[in-house]
Amino acid sequence: MAETLLGNGDRAYEYYWQINSAAKNDQAERYEIEPYVYAQNVFFDEHPQAGLGRNSWLSGTASWCHQAATQWIIGIRPTYAGLRVAPCIASEWEGFSVSRRFRGAIYNITVSRGDVPGPTMTVDGELVGGDVVAPAPAGTTVEVQMVLPEAG
Repeated sequence: MAETLLGNGDRAYEYYWQINSAAKNDQAERYEIEPYVYAQNVFFDEHPQAGLGRNSWLSGTASWCHQAATQWIIGIRPTYAGLRVAPCIASEWEGFSVSRRFRGAIYNITVSRGDVPGPTMTVDGELVGGDVVAPAPAGTTVEVQMVLPEAG
């Protein structure tokens, strides 16, 4: 989360992937934790049992990783003023699409890269300033497009 606040999408994604339990499927024999569960800790390279996970099902890691991925890397998080769309994605990502229910409305969000100096966002076809989409009436659908500067 801190790396996204600094604008380091590549590093944020790298750190996320290092602790992502699904990324360890090819290391299942060494990890010894169910592939769908986060471990509270994993022995580091200098330990004789490097890669071994311990204390599964006992941590809040899963909820923190979910928040890091969805609210900070993907960058869609609720605020009092509305739904913030502030992705900080890895440079290799071209973009993504996601639907999010917020206060009874559905927000279809598409993020892509383009030739823009900074992030630009349109809501239902109208250019808006900032990164917060005002709450829509319950039962409606809102189309959000965000264009991020080209990576590199």
